[in-house]
Amino acid sequence: MDIIVVGCGASGIAALRKLHEAGLKVLGLEAADRIGGRIRTVEYGDCFLDLGAAWCHGEKGNVVFDLANPLDLLGRPKPDQKYFVLSNGTLLPIEAGEGIVQALNEELATANKNTKGSISACIRNAAKTNPTLKEDPELAQSFVEWYEKNNHVGGQIDPKKGKSLKGLEVFSNCEGEFMLNWKGRGYTTILDILLNKYPDPSKELPIEIHLKKEVESIKWRTSKPGLDAGNPLVQIKCKDGSLYAAKSVIVTVSLGVLKERHHQLFNPPLPSEKINAINNLQLCVLDKIYIEFTKPWWPKTPACFNILWRKEDKAKFTSEEQWVTEIPGFNTVEYHPNLLLAWIYGEGAKKMENTSEERVKAGVFKLLEVFFNKEFNVTPVKSILRSQWASNPLARGAYSYRSVATEENGGSAVILSEPLYHGNNFPVACFAGEATSHHRHSAVHGAVEAGFREAERLIASFTK
Repeated sequence: MDIIVVGCGASGIAALRKLHEAGLKVLGLEAADRIGGRIRTVEYGDCFLDLGAAWCHGEKGNVVFDLANPLDLLGRPKPDQKYFVLSNGTLLPIEAGEGIVQALNEELATANKNTKGSISACIRNAAKTNPTLKEDPELAQSFVEWYEKNNHVGGQIDPKKGKSLKGLEVFSNCEGEFMLNWKGRGYTTILDILLNKYPDPSKELPIEIHLKKEVESIKWRTSKPGLDAGNPLVQIKCKDGSLYAAKSVIVTVSLGVLKERHHQLFNPPLPSEKINAINNLQLCVLDKIYIEFTKPWWPKTPACFNILWRKEDKAKFTSEEQWVTEIPGFNTVEYHPNLLLAWIYGEGAKKMENTSEERVKAGVFKLLEVFFNKEFNVTPVKSILRSQWASNPLARGAYSYRSVATEENGGSAVILSEPLYHGNNFPVACFAGEATSHHRHSAVHGAVEAGFREAERLIASFTK
């Protein structure tokens, strides 16, 4: 075996495709009972829902767009109707709400990014200094809290884990439409494209992938007797006792898995600078709650409800229900007219994950009653479907980001992506996955790029 790819999410599948096309002998090991990682599309009625990645973000320079668009797989969103709803049920004039959001966006856009400061500190300070925000301090506070939740800025418990201002400069968005949908097919379609299953399933690439193979250890500094010194052997052991060997490995597991298990996974241990990067980069916990109603109660689709909490209304929820107050809004769902999608992140998401489904359903309905019964006739909740990414031991979160700790203590996606070499010239252990994308971490297109990047690195090394 030439190369083993550990983890068969978007990055792993991308690497396997490119390596296979180059004629190398490859094998994918996946701990779950499915491929896709944080792409998880599930059947729902006549269509599909994405519990993980859902939209293709941008067009120019986006490898996912380049793969999917020629096949006419991507749809453009219609303009949505925005609502700003106070927790006492009052609808805020749209112009007023958008004016405050614009003020917050401008403060962030003009902030000095070459600091060790956080996004959270920047916008909280803006509430005290920006003329628009100072007009109504109480309302501004509600908007600051909403903005933090809506942008998953982090640092709720430990400010050092909050998103850094520098991260805004390092990250690079792709130009074009940011919310391209999959026309009801789901993001798993990208995996079918990469494996050549779409549009013709009979042309699927014959790539070997072993499921339910959780890797326990990667021994990356060994040489098999009789082999040339330039062809080191990697030995991989899985939890079920199975053993694999190859000349190189590409590790694509999530940053969350690396944080929990790098000291057990790698023998010898990882270099200190890579461990430092793992420790100081952070993983955002972001969850979805799909809510199905007996029939739609919102007047127009698509719609986006931004909910603004007042302190006195949070008190209406018990301590067990406080996670509900971390929900910043609801969106309608393309191709599902009876559904709304609620977002929740951070500590609130973790608490939601540890709450029973019945209590989550009850908590969501109580929120809807508090916010919307004054202006809307809310119909009964039929069912809910939620993600639980923090609870998933193969993910531990949704996406990676640069934190205040990253800026203070060092570490970066670039350092995380650096291979481990044999004899200073042969990359024996490579690292891919969205967290290793230099400028597009957090995105599926960043993950795919990273998989292609490491495959190309190894192809170059194997063909020297």
